[in-house]
Amino acid sequence: MAVRPSADVTFTAVSECVEDVARWFLENELLLNPAKTEAVLFGTKTQRDKIPSASGIDITGTVVLFRDSVKLLGVTLDSVLTMDRHVTEVIRSCSYHTRALRHVRPLLTLDVAKMINHNIVSSRLDYANALLHGTSVYNIIRLQVAQNSLVRTVCQAPRSACATELRRQLHWLPVRQRISYKVAVITYKTRSTSKTGLPL
Repeated sequence: MAVRPSADVTFTAVSECVEDVARWFLENELLLNPAKTEAVLFGTKTQRDKIPSASGIDITGTVVLFRDSVKLLGVTLDSVLTMDRHVTEVIRSCSYHTRALRHVRPLLTLDVAKMINHNIVSSRLDYANALLHGTSVYNIIRLQVAQNSLVRTVCQAPRSACATELRRQLHWLPVRQRISYKVAVITYKTRSTSKTGLPL
């Protein structure tokens, strides 16, 4: 649950909305579990400091405290939307699988290594990467380092090998271009398809 900060915000309307959702759940033989519910306030530090958020928000009789970040569909959203935590988790996951691939790489053909990379590792770099459009240069550099390590592993190249040339050989776009490509694809599909599925 996300709440946009405002200087005069109260959580009454949000609580009423939650009650409506809980009622719908009960009417459809479902149950809203407050123990699995998270809340976050998105905004700048100055905006969030104006909100009396220490008491949390009432979810069907249970107080849910506001968190600094929440995970939604595999994406970690921090309260300032810097995407720093999400990038850190992506890099941690990619590094783990890159190390595992490095151990077995001598036993694999290049095609098999590329297939494993695509299905297990680089798919993590690409998942929801459109959300990283506009993120900090630092985050892009961190992701690029992870991709460089991966391409050297797939190609069985030493650490000193030029990652740019290896990416060209495998026809891989660098991280920033992959993000731009994803945004372009989503934009194209949105503009070229109406609600009925027919071209505009």
